[in-house]
Amino acid sequence: MNRVWASSPITATEVFDALPHDNEWKQKTVNTFLTRLVEKGVLTVAKQGHVNLYSPRLRREECVASESESFLQRVYQGAAGPLLLHFCEQGDLNEAEIAALQKLLQKKKGRS
Repeated sequence: MNRVWASSPITATEVFDALPHDNEWKQKTVNTFLTRLVEKGVLTVAKQGHVNLYSPRLRREECVASESESFLQRVYQGAAGPLLLHFCEQGDLNEAEIAALQKLLQKKKGRS
């Protein structure tokens, strides 16, 4: 999707060529994946001769929001607290990120 957002419209071959060289994906796999994204309404497709041109139907922010919500529901049954705790424990946070989290938590605390 990053490649499609960066360079649309784009062909399946261009998506495949943009993948890291150490990947094990085949062109047919990329074609199938793009077709599924069209079926899910994430991409649009337009024919230009014998070539399909893919464009994003959704903005990056919309996809991130949707996938985040889906992940939260699937993995944490909708509970944001355990998810946040897990990622804070596992990830490295810089001072600015810690400050932003503290500010957000203080704001949340004030609403209670």
